[in-house]
Amino acid sequence: MIKKKFGFIQGRMTKSKSKNILQFFPQKNWEKEISEANSYGFKFIEYIAERNMNYKNPVWSKTGIDKMNYLTNKYNLENYSFCEDFFINHDIRKYKNLDNYINKLFKNLNKLKIKIYVLALFEKSDLNELNYLSFINILKKLSKKLKKYRIKLALETNLAQEYLSFLFKKLSDKNINLVYDTGNRLKKNINQYNEIVQFKDKIVHVHIKDKNFNGKNVVLGKGNVNFKSIFKSLKKINYKGCFVFETNRGSNAVKTMINNLKIIKKISKSLRYEI
Repeated sequence: MIKKKFGFIQGRMTKSKSKNILQFFPQKNWEKEISEANSYGFKFIEYIAERNMNYKNPVWSKTGIDKMNYLTNKYNLENYSFCEDFFINHDIRKYKNLDNYINKLFKNLNKLKIKIYVLALFEKSDLNELNYLSFINILKKLSKKLKKYRIKLALETNLAQEYLSFLFKKLSDKNINLVYDTGNRLKKNINQYNEIVQFKDKIVHVHIKDKNFNGKNVVLGKGNVNFKSIFKSLKKINYKGCFVFETNRGSNAVKTMINNLKIIKKISKSLRYEI
């Protein structure tokens, strides 16, 4: 496992068609992102599956996977994490083709030597205090299949702290963990420092983003996330995982991402948190 390395979500170094579109697969630019990432100080790109099926995404074909492996090796990157957005638009508990979907995807992720599978549980697959127990069986099923390939399942969810803690106890599976998203878990009444300390044994991955209290994704440093407090807590729990920027692109996607890295490194340095 690579430790304390920085990556970014696929597509975040590419200008989108609209400022309102944050997550998308950069169809014409994905190879360029790989070729340039290391020169900007990044060690990996977190690949994505889109909300709607896109067979042009290289993760779905042998040719595409071979090319991804070739490019990451050529440009001295590592394949590390994968973000699953498909089930944001499809209820994972009711999706009829689930077995075929995950069997193919997980085999392909294994060929890429992916270590972390991030499962975004929002909208159609929203994990909340009213339905969280209904996810137990499906999460166990995914975990069992991922264990075969030594891939960790990391849940991305806004489920309230007390319910999330209870869910992990009910699951009782060391392979089911948490990706801590600094923006998504921002709430006025939530102390993120305490939350991170509580889930210290379950946090295996961190998404860095900034939001305001209205839920708007903003340029890093322009929102309400207290990154100094966030990194104090990560230092306290001796977090050894990686960091992924899932950030607003600003007016220039590349320049904004480079500045993101500078901001976070400056904060960590001020705290003597070596990352």
